[in-house]
Amino acid sequence: MDPDRRRLGSTTSVRRQEIAMARVGFVGLGDMGSRMVPHLLESGHQVVVYDIRRDRIDPMTALGAVTADSPAAVARDTDVVISAVMSDDIPAAHWGEDGILAGMRPGSVLVVLSTTTPDMLRMIASHIPAGALVADAPLVGGVRYAAEARLTMLLGGSDEAVALTEPILAAFGDIERVGSLGSGVAYKLITNVAVMAAEAGLREALDLADTLDCSYDITLDLLARGPMADVVRRAKDRGNPRAIRDSALDFDVLLSAGGEDNLPISSAGRVRLWAAVEAASTPPVFFDLTTHTTALPEYRSR
Repeated sequence: MDPDRRRLGSTTSVRRQEIAMARVGFVGLGDMGSRMVPHLLESGHQVVVYDIRRDRIDPMTALGAVTADSPAAVARDTDVVISAVMSDDIPAAHWGEDGILAGMRPGSVLVVLSTTTPDMLRMIASHIPAGALVADAPLVGGVRYAAEARLTMLLGGSDEAVALTEPILAAFGDIERVGSLGSGVAYKLITNVAVMAAEAGLREALDLADTLDCSYDITLDLLARGPMADVVRRAKDRGNPRAIRDSALDFDVLLSAGGEDNLPISSAGRVRLWAAVEAASTPPVFFDLTTHTTALPEYRSR
């Protein structure tokens, strides 16, 4: 074995052991993050958290997490920083004097869980301080999976970043190594093409049921007997909520990466999901795709 490679492997192994019970930062305590932080605490990690909403922070500190006053402060005080913000919030959470990148130190690792684009990951990497590392690990699975530590993480990054990140992410479920930095978000976008087309397709099937004066209950029962069974079951699962707005935003990210001309089905699906978001008087969740709350305007009163 090449002696330099042997030394690198040995150094990484030691560093992995050091970081196994590390101080972990977590930025973004929304529907997913708020259910993931408890697993870190249960695993014995010291956890430092930040969110722009105080009401999201208090439940985490009640469990034993420590509060920071900015994303930069989280990074300055931790070995591994997990960023779980929505795609629109990535710039504010990562750049500027209060952003995560301002607080990163040599030897620390940033793990981006957000559904974003490979270009955004490369931009983050280009601004990472010397000696710090970055990996991407977007999530497969919803709120129920996060609560039960059954998520799948699509992990991309250098060998060193991946090796140091895996012991932390293992608290959340299964890890699938998918390649170099940006590969995680690339594969997440690819899977989202099919998943979100199914979400929009479910709503459009019920739009046709309205047009033809047919029953939602019968329509959903018939769909549940075929290849749409998992989609219908997920939609009707009130214990596994998913904001439709989040899916619509994911469509925006998907189309920014792939181009509307190249993804006509996704382009049409985005229009229908944003219409569903705007239809409801309160923020709709996935379940609402199966009700008249998100129907076309002329059928919402049914």
